[in-house]
Amino acid sequence: MHQEAAAGTLIDTRLRMSSMMRFVTLVSAASGYSELLRVMAEEARCALVASTVSLSVWERDRGLLRTLINAGELGPQETELPDDETYALCEDPLTERLALDATGYVQTLGDAGGNTQIHRLLSEHRKNSCLAVPVLCQGRVWGELWATRASGLTPYSTDDLDFAAMVAAQVGAGIAQVEHSARVQHLAYSDDLTGLANRRAFEEALDRALTSSSPRLPTVGVILLDVNGLKRINDRLGHVAGDSALITLAGELSAAVSALPNTLAARLGGDEFCLLTAGAGTDEVVALAEDVCRRGAEVLAEGVSCGVATTDWLPMARPTSARILQSADAAQYRAKRTSAPGPVVAGSQQPDADTTPLPGERIAARRGSRGRNTQDQGQLVDALVRHLDAGSDHDPLLRLSLVANAMAEALDAASWWLSSFSPGADDIVARGSHIERRPEDLAADDYYQPVSYRFDGYPATAAAFAGHCILVDADDPRSDPAEVSLLQCAGMHEMMMCGGTDAADTRWLVEILGDDLTVPMRAYTSVLRAGVALALRR
Repeated sequence: MHQEAAAGTLIDTRLRMSSMMRFVTLVSAASGYSELLRVMAEEARCALVASTVSLSVWERDRGLLRTLINAGELGPQETELPDDETYALCEDPLTERLALDATGYVQTLGDAGGNTQIHRLLSEHRKNSCLAVPVLCQGRVWGELWATRASGLTPYSTDDLDFAAMVAAQVGAGIAQVEHSARVQHLAYSDDLTGLANRRAFEEALDRALTSSSPRLPTVGVILLDVNGLKRINDRLGHVAGDSALITLAGELSAAVSALPNTLAARLGGDEFCLLTAGAGTDEVVALAEDVCRRGAEVLAEGVSCGVATTDWLPMARPTSARILQSADAAQYRAKRTSAPGPVVAGSQQPDADTTPLPGERIAARRGSRGRNTQDQGQLVDALVRHLDAGSDHDPLLRLSLVANAMAEALDAASWWLSSFSPGADDIVARGSHIERRPEDLAADDYYQPVSYRFDGYPATAAAFAGHCILVDADDPRSDPAEVSLLQCAGMHEMMMCGGTDAADTRWLVEILGDDLTVPMRAYTSVLRAGVALALRR
């Protein structure tokens, strides 16, 4: 009895080795991608004694497995070369595990507690079992080999996985053979480390989404995130560990984006990643960002920092690529600064987890990257001097309006306001303003300041009227709570104000308000102070 079993095993092994030799010979002789796919699928079917074999590629930037070819005894709904047969990683934990962990699986029709989606596929295609193994190409999961057996054949078992992995290895070698010549074109739009889309692919996709020919543009969402503590990983464990963390996060992003159609995942460079959505509502984009933060916390020691911006919530008539990215970047900055465990959404007022600022040059550099074409402080002062000296009108209202407008343009501010306080008066009177942007969820009547108001309860405003330059930051606990409340009601995040007295002893105040698109103001307080002093010089 034992001798018969051993003889059967030996025959089975010889048949498998013969099949592998035939597989290698035919794959090596194949010319062209289409012929290669057909040869590999058919020879894999013979080697695995399968009724059908499907080869699918993992589209990492969209989190999908796309079937390229089905070979064998196909079901009524199957085609050999499908146009759009895709499977979302997020909908099938077995497929997600195969892609992310390179782990194969076997399932039979009678498995209790088996995957329901696979059970449905087996039933529809009248098969009794299936096995799936990852196809590796150059050390990375390229896609999936999926084989089935019909009723009447012995169902697959876990004992078949090792041989199936050998077959998949030959498929991977064949894929590498053909893809080598197309590698240069592939790299033009793909990040070499993670396999996600690269910055070029992301920027072109964002431009296309924002310049649709449709009369009503779809909602476009951008999710920016980076790895918290990557430098500490590199310093403590080495750059190989750092690269591994980036690759792991990229896989999780690929799985996450499959939950939302028309979503692209990209690596912008370093530890920065981005997701681009088109057509999804803001709530769906935020839900995706929350899933990304959860996944990041599960696979990375310190998680990720995530900022979100959507065209639904941006205060502009027709958003540009630069502005939506600036908004997402500013939101991410706030997430990093406040150690927020979830996403921060541009344009929303969300409570901060921690208001203690994070030190470090990297955060300053990120926030400072907004408004790259902005004049530096010295250039801006020179420009103000030239404009004021060239003006022949000495009316303080006109001269201060010039200063406010120049400052607002340089900083891409949301609005500026000009107020005065006459000797003996009780009220501050609004004298002029310019609104560049306001949150769309605030009506104009809710956004504009009242015609007049009193000093009571606003000591920071009183100090600014006296000649001090005051910066109010909604994220800074040291800012005057009354001023912060006004900022939050207006949907703004930062304000700087400075005043002075003219020759008629009238006090004036210039206020510059900033939103997510505005360049950080702190470095420009001295410029505003100098501009106000120049405008009011006697």
